[in-house]
Amino acid sequence: MTGSHDDTFGALLQRIERAPAPARYAHIPTLRRMIAAQSSSGQPAPCQARAMLRRLEEEAAEDMFDNMPV
Repeated sequence: MTGSHDDTFGALLQRIERAPAPARYAHIPTLRRMIAAQSSSGQPAPCQARAMLRRLEEEAAEDMFDNMPV
């Protein structure tokens, strides 16, 4: 992968890293779409992007269960 795709993924990952936890979850759909678009073009998405998506999804699920009454 080269050029603007790297820059686009990099810029999104930086925004996600800088955002507070609840705001990071809003980026999940965008990150999913970008990864899917990259994969459908025949190129794998960057490992960092896939790892970030996994981490965000896990954090979001944990946060959801943290707020449930016992």
